[in-house]
Amino acid sequence: MKSYLFVSKIRIQTALAYRFNVISTILIQCLIMYAMSCFWIAAYSGAEAVSGVSQRDMITYTTISVIMGNLLTMGVQNRIAGSVRSGSVALDLLKPINIYGIYLAEDMGDCAAAFFQKAIPLLLVGTVMFGFPAPRSPVRFLLFLFSFAIGYLINWILAALLGMCAFKTLKLGPLANAKGFIMKLLSGSIFPLWFFPNGFRTVLEFLPFMNIYQLPLGIYIGQYTADEILLRTGLQMFWCAALWLLFHILQKKAAAAVLIQGG
Repeated sequence: MKSYLFVSKIRIQTALAYRFNVISTILIQCLIMYAMSCFWIAAYSGAEAVSGVSQRDMITYTTISVIMGNLLTMGVQNRIAGSVRSGSVALDLLKPINIYGIYLAEDMGDCAAAFFQKAIPLLLVGTVMFGFPAPRSPVRFLLFLFSFAIGYLINWILAALLGMCAFKTLKLGPLANAKGFIMKLLSGSIFPLWFFPNGFRTVLEFLPFMNIYQLPLGIYIGQYTADEILLRTGLQMFWCAALWLLFHILQKKAAAAVLIQGG
């Protein structure tokens, strides 16, 4: 555990060194947040609520979604692909420490750095522009944090599974772009799923993507009842366990193939 914590610490220190990148990212994300909020203000056109969601809740949803997007940026897929292309993957797998655990520790370090460098400034800017995006209640906020943590793991595993494709394709290329587009569309990051047609929405609610953005954000603004939160959080934990099991199986097969073939 000390090794993983040390890796996270190094990633935090590295992230703090690139100030220009942080400042430019904050400016871009502020523009995105402002544009999205203006879109919803125009879309509501003075209506008090649409699909049971008020305009104020949608502004809060948008602000927190942009903040979450900066915390959910994963580098594991590129690290796996890079090690496969360079051929260092064989040596990585022979090290006395789980290389995927190192990747997870690195991404968690990046997340911790992004919280202070990006999330807090974006929260302050969003508060100045549209008011403080308060959760529905303190209990809902605690449930949001729990759901966000599970959603973070789901997002990381999906990124790692994409990285595993590099063992076959060597380069991710369009796969990474397709994954990013699908995540934005189906996770509720930009458009909440409750605005989708009923049949399509029902299908999406059983897929793992909505558990990354939609579920935590829905809990935050009070869109779900207590029973719905219990049911959906249970499904979220199921997807986390199922995807982790799939990743565990695939990494074992990939490791066996690499070590047999010699990298």
